Amino acid sequence: MINYKYSGINQHGKRVSGIVQADNALDLEQRLASANIDLLSFSEKKASIFSSFSRKRVTRRDVIIVTSQLRQLLKAGVSLMEIINDLRTTYENPAVQEMLANVYESMEGGDSLSEALQPYELEFGQVYLSLLAVGERTGQLESILKNLEEMLKWEESLISKAKKVMIYPSIVAFVVLAVVILMMVFVVPQMLSFIKEMGGELGFATLSLIATSEFIQNHLIEILISPFIIVLIIKQWLQRSHAFRLWFDESLLKIKLFGPVMYQLKIARFSNSLAVMYAAGVSFIESLKLSSSVVGNSYIENNISQAIRLIEEGSSINEAFMNAKVMPLMATRMVKVGELSGNMDEALHEVSRFYDVAAKETIDKIEPAIEPILTVVMAVVVGWVMMAVLGPIYDTISGVQ
Repeated sequence: MINYKYSGINQHGKRVSGIVQADNALDLEQRLASANIDLLSFSEKKASIFSSFSRKRVTRRDVIIVTSQLRQLLKAGVSLMEIINDLRTTYENPAVQEMLANVYESMEGGDSLSEALQPYELEFGQVYLSLLAVGERTGQLESILKNLEEMLKWEESLISKAKKVMIYPSIVAFVVLAVVILMMVFVVPQMLSFIKEMGGELGFATLSLIATSEFIQNHLIEILISPFIIVLIIKQWLQRSHAFRLWFDESLLKIKLFGPVMYQLKIARFSNSLAVMYAAGVSFIESLKLSSSVVGNSYIENNISQAIRLIEEGSSINEAFMNAKVMPLMATRMVKVGELSGNMDEALHEVSRFYDVAAKETIDKIEPAIEPILTVVMAVVVGWVMMAVLGPIYDTISGVQ
């Protein structure tokens, strides 16, 4: 993303200016147009090499804090403009100060809060901005902000759970791999040179160790850079091929141990967003479309799109969800109860809570199992090396006796 300094005219004919992040000039114009601003001129705001490392950005935590401040101060009777004016001068993150200054300027020109935040859709998300617009339109902004705050905090806890199950095994696996490579490059060659000088017949373990060590030494650079190349190729392929993206995202959900957790977390997040939007008064179809954007998985998003089509063709919600495989069977039954009883938002909240708890329980089961598995892998590698090295030595000593 590039920082652009722009100048334009809002829908009320007032000249406005500010700084917006965009991919290119066309993206900048589209972002401003969504905020009802006609672009007059712009320039790229370039940063120094050092500032690119130290530059602050608007984080998810910042969005949660700003939402909480808006809700609390609105409840206390402070006007929206006063709140934003105070925050833009007192908030500790310069990026948030800059964003709020632009928002304040847009609102001075007559824009609503949701319209003023349109250029920052990347930071806040489409669901957030849509709910804000509903709150402003219905006069329930404080209530909507409370729902948004709860939703954001809950989603933050989901992200923490996902990181918890991925970071630790990744670090341990990296350490194990690094130790193996170091042994093969520096330790094993010295041992093997001694073994070769002793003469004698070498066993399978020793020969395989020699072959592995020589392969790693001869192709060390390729081994180190190949993961980055593979990731780059996959990213390019994901961008260019919709079919591959669907297959890839579906395959991620089928990975042993981690796949079920990812699926449970995504279903929980989707259900929660859908419940919040539907309870706020957004139509169910529109709520489905917007909530699909928070899933972050093309396979599930494609299933949701199929469900939307089936509902528009006349199917009931639970039938559409079942036929399109939007949710597991258990969740679909809960949705059916909500549809028949007229308490759809509560049923969706129950689905969200159910899979939130299920994901947490799965993580609690996986975490203790990871360390022993990696320990066994390390023990097998070390045992292989010891057998390959000590075997010939033992045979030589036995032959001398």
